[in-house]
Amino acid sequence: MGEPVEAGMSRGVKRLRSGLVFPGDKLAVIEEFLDGPGAYQEDGVVRSAELGDVKFDLERREVRVSKRTRTPILPEEGLEVIGEVGSVKRRTANVEIFYIKGVEVSPPFTGVIHISSVGLEVKNMNLALRSGDIVKARVINTKNRFTQLSIEGSRYGVIYAFCSKCGSLLEQRRMRLICPRCGRVERRKIARTYGSEELA
Repeated sequence: MGEPVEAGMSRGVKRLRSGLVFPGDKLAVIEEFLDGPGAYQEDGVVRSAELGDVKFDLERREVRVSKRTRTPILPEEGLEVIGEVGSVKRRTANVEIFYIKGVEVSPPFTGVIHISSVGLEVKNMNLALRSGDIVKARVINTKNRFTQLSIEGSRYGVIYAFCSKCGSLLEQRRMRLICPRCGRVERRKIARTYGSEELA
């Protein structure tokens, strides 16, 4: 028993001394440290109550966890987003945004692409986008909690599309999208990076 407090710490305490801990993680036993803010005691074991950074107060013999908050990423004008096309109407298409600035967001945000923001002279959105397509777009308006997107320009548009007949991934051959399985030819407003964007 004659060991100093620090030497007598459990292996878990040493391992988690100044790192990130998750709710329920073992921090110490009650004989070593008391549970401070962000921690709790259960059957003689001190555990973390938060996702955060652990700190051991040797003077007070107390362990506490400072909650680590993640700054949410929100759609803002000018930012690039990637999402999946949902419902498509004659003049609009809904998009479930799951990447903002290359960072995955959960739950996803909903954006809308109007036919005037496609960059092609089409009379029906189905000639530019289809449900299930993965698109790269730019946020152009966020007023009234309404996220409006644009796919104008060669940088933006469909980056992955699927055959509306058999569901296979469409391959780009020159300016056309062709299904390698059934041979169907389809039209989309594609981005210049079609088929090459990495999605984690």
